Amino acid sequence: MVRFTNISALAFAIGLLPSLVSGECKDPMMSGASITAGAWNMNGVNKTWIPPRLDSNNVNTQNPIWTVPDGTWAYAMGEMGQRGPNYVSQYTCSKLTFCNPESTTGDVGKRKLVDEFSQQDVWQLSKEAFDACDFTDAVLIGTTSATSCVEVEKDDLSPEGEISYYASKENCEAGQKVAVMVSDYEGISSQCAAIAAHVPASTRLRECDCDFSKKPFSASYPTICAQAFQEACMAIMLPGDCCDTGTCMSALEVFDTNAGQEYEIERREGCDDDIPGNCYNMNGVASDMSMDGSTDCCGQTCSKCGSELASGAVFEMCTANTPGNMTATCGRLSRYSQVDFVCDFKNCPEDSHWGTKNEALYKYMGVDKPVVLDVAEPAEKDTDKDMDTDAMKDSESGTTVLSLSFAVLVGVVATLF
Repeated sequence: MVRFTNISALAFAIGLLPSLVSGECKDPMMSGASITAGAWNMNGVNKTWIPPRLDSNNVNTQNPIWTVPDGTWAYAMGEMGQRGPNYVSQYTCSKLTFCNPESTTGDVGKRKLVDEFSQQDVWQLSKEAFDACDFTDAVLIGTTSATSCVEVEKDDLSPEGEISYYASKENCEAGQKVAVMVSDYEGISSQCAAIAAHVPASTRLRECDCDFSKKPFSASYPTICAQAFQEACMAIMLPGDCCDTGTCMSALEVFDTNAGQEYEIERREGCDDDIPGNCYNMNGVASDMSMDGSTDCCGQTCSKCGSELASGAVFEMCTANTPGNMTATCGRLSRYSQVDFVCDFKNCPEDSHWGTKNEALYKYMGVDKPVVLDVAEPAEKDTDKDMDTDAMKDSESGTTVLSLSFAVLVGVVATLF
């Protein structure tokens, strides 16, 4: 279920997202700008630390170590993974940083592991040369030392999707090589802010932990993602007694807040009430990962299923249907769920909006509504009434016969006399 890609206009109004027209990166010391607003920051060539190394804000820090992999890990080399090719992501307005390793000992592939006092060369190569570790036309970017690192800057005008290949000439064959793809910092910021703006909200927001004081931000996401999430989370958090019970709502989930009304009105503009869906979490107990909210496939339309109906409610629109058994796949109950939720409309009350007695369901399924013939049942026989009627007929018949017999008799008698 992809609800976190649509961010309320409120987010733009209160500055959750950076300016879309910045042009150049900012000096954080001079401007005081956040990295989500285009301030220069460090992007480690080895992503983030494993296990995490937290900064003063409880956020996992960037790992700039440039060395020979020890066999338990490897740099991304553009190889195919489960979700496509693997690259180190360098976002714009960042400095991809290569630094000497920490103190190490041992051998890797009969090579002595480099230590913190070694010099580490960084070369840029073409894709073909990178694959072959051919440095014939490689360009030396710089050399690390015990006191200095090598930085590769990508400013705000660097093209998104650009791929660069770096390697150590001495240790390329041993795996000291990395493929890097440029990502737009604004795109990363907006995606991570959208996670905070998710409905239902995250457990972190439910527990008022937008500042990471209760649970560190130890994931392998870049620092800019943690910062963007935190800024967005803080802007919509509604703290109170609910913090201790983990039941707080975000301002976007409650209709009686300005943010909630704006979010709900914007959401409705994208509704198509001819398409059914699962009105999820009307009981307001779910977080973005818990999957324990209430479900309703029968009674609500997109424009009605929102915060005005119930705080925390979200409409998961159906995306595929099976007319043969009157089912449809209608969103997912968790932000990371890989399983679609299935609405079975045969189980709906017949008179509900998406029930089998109404036209709406058949219109969506693209099939004709079955015609039900209204054949009247034969009336039950009223025994007493019928008996009275029969008796009356017999009586009338008897009277007629008797009268006729009497007339005949009179005629006979008249003849005799």
